[in-house]
Amino acid sequence: MATRHNSCINPCLSNDTAGWGGEATPTRQAVTGFGRPFAAEYTSGTFLRTSAGAVAPGLDYTASVYIRPANGFSSGGSIYIEWRDAANGVISYSNGSYTLTSGVVTRASLTATAPSGAALAQIILDGANYAVTTVHTTMVLIEQTAALGDYFDGDTTPGGSWDGTPGSSASTLSDTVTGVLDGVLPAVTASFDGAVTVEGSLTANLPAVVMAASATVEVLGQIGAQLPPLTAALSGVVEVEGSIAAALPALTASLAGQVSDPPQAVLAAVLPAITASLTGTSDAVDPDLPSIVVGPPRLTWLSGGVRLGWLVGPPRLGGE
Repeated sequence: MATRHNSCINPCLSNDTAGWGGEATPTRQAVTGFGRPFAAEYTSGTFLRTSAGAVAPGLDYTASVYIRPANGFSSGGSIYIEWRDAANGVISYSNGSYTLTSGVVTRASLTATAPSGAALAQIILDGANYAVTTVHTTMVLIEQTAALGDYFDGDTTPGGSWDGTPGSSASTLSDTVTGVLDGVLPAVTASFDGAVTVEGSLTANLPAVVMAASATVEVLGQIGAQLPPLTAALSGVVEVEGSIAAALPALTASLAGQVSDPPQAVLAAVLPAITASLTGTSDAVDPDLPSIVVGPPRLTWLSGGVRLGWLVGPPRLGGE
């Protein structure tokens, strides 16, 4: 999962109704049945406008909002994305439709491409007389994507954070794992560039690497895992503050990496099989073996025959 960004600056009325409007000004009301405790309540007017979010020209955006009518006098209507420039002037509108059911929370959404000069986007809903049908609406998501994703804001757990003032700013949903990770990660069949950060224990089968991988695995705790076979180049870092017990992968290609900050506790690992050449050095000192010193032989004659002798006695053992 990639990191996501919700650009709406007041998505769920956590603090106030700033940025919300329409034909009439809504009030902030406590609600149930939504994923957040507050909503904008409209009791008059015929259309509503949500808080805005920042956009960039030429990119696809999906905007969504949750709405619930109090009765059946409204069955839906049109949804618009209103594109504005940096001076807050209206540039154009993109439009679609949505349907409603009495007393049921419904999500209305629309995907469109931001036009030239666009700097802001906000949602407009019409199709009801709010004096007859009171509506509650909240949880706006304005995201740079062509597909509708699950709602999030800075209060989403795990991974959500506010970019500025909590409840009154854009928000980010990180893919960082902050608890226990226990699972089989997917096979990596293309290049991978990212980080897995675990503040806790990591128990997982890491994915097979069949293309280049450049990544960091950082564990603040213990790591117990079967690391993947390497069938392509791996450049990365395994950083452990604690103990590590793992079967390191077989090396079937080049490995450029390191284990930094080795644990102060126990390091127990099965080192990998080496299926390529190994070039290395040894710190062992060559032993001081004794030498054999032998003088040249000489021939002498005694009575009865010839014998072989040495100039200086028999062979002896000694150093250089």
